Amino acid sequence: MLTKQTVVAVCKAVAVGQVLAVCNAGTGVTSQLITNNYKLKIPTTQSFLTYLTLCTTYGVYQIFNNGFTLLFSRTGLLCLFLAGSDFLATYLTVTAYQYTSLVSIQLLDCMTIPTIMLLSWLFLKQRYKIGQYGAVLVCFGGVGLMLFEDTGTQSVKGDVLCTIGAVLYGINNVCVEWVARDIGTYAYLGTYCWFAFIISGVQMVVLEREEIRSIPWNDMNIYLIVIAFAVFLFIFLTIMPWMLVTYHATVANLNLLAADVYSAICGVLIFKMKFSYLYVISFLLIFGGVLGYTVVDYYADKAKVKVERDQREAEGTEDANDLESSGLLENEVGRSNMGAIIS
Repeated sequence: MLTKQTVVAVCKAVAVGQVLAVCNAGTGVTSQLITNNYKLKIPTTQSFLTYLTLCTTYGVYQIFNNGFTLLFSRTGLLCLFLAGSDFLATYLTVTAYQYTSLVSIQLLDCMTIPTIMLLSWLFLKQRYKIGQYGAVLVCFGGVGLMLFEDTGTQSVKGDVLCTIGAVLYGINNVCVEWVARDIGTYAYLGTYCWFAFIISGVQMVVLEREEIRSIPWNDMNIYLIVIAFAVFLFIFLTIMPWMLVTYHATVANLNLLAADVYSAICGVLIFKMKFSYLYVISFLLIFGGVLGYTVVDYYADKAKVKVERDQREAEGTEDANDLESSGLLENEVGRSNMGAIIS
């Protein structure tokens, strides 16, 4: 039976997830505009402004409060790996926009979800209910409808780049979920952004200096598009670690499937793609699947917390009221398993 607490928790998860989906679609649309309107290939330059902004906010905050301890610790090395994999995934995905269509890339991004589910099952000991598998299939069904409306030219190179990027995103999300739980989301962002800033800066100078020279600096529209991309990515990177910790990587990425529909709507409005009512049906299927998965996930977490509460009450080792209402067992099991891997 759905209670008020359940409805509030699920609505909150879906609402935040849809903000992420809008931001994800926004980065895709702005990348497509740069490619279509200016024939530029500057994926690193696009991301560099976002990482610079992260450093001047979360990076400075992290150093002010904790110094350079985390940057040069074992956790810092893991953040370096995460920054590298995240940057590479973003670079490959943004580059793919130069070779294939907007909707094709959004479809191939679905590879992130099975990657996350497999890694969460192996390393974070996440276990899924039949209802959760069913909800994922419903979401994929909604994404599948979008395939019929993709009128862009397919490119093997673009598809391969996007698929590799999606798998890297999946690996990155599972690792971020564990690290952000262990040290906190702000500490993670404050450590991660410095490595991402350095990596993107070096690659921008080495690989894109000729493209930067060809940017039409007298055109104000290019500034607006690049700034819009940076804002969308900044919001996305700020919210995503919190979403991963609070609701798990699978819930976060199922919400991101709605970006397919938002991208298609932008395609109709901006790129003059043909509108289809399948977009509406696709969105309803994705939204319904996300709701279903989130509800099942909420009750699964609640049941696990109840088991843990009963065990601790029986042992008398801890006050049951100290337990969190969501994700407790995943936090503890995830830390122990991932900690064993990196130690």
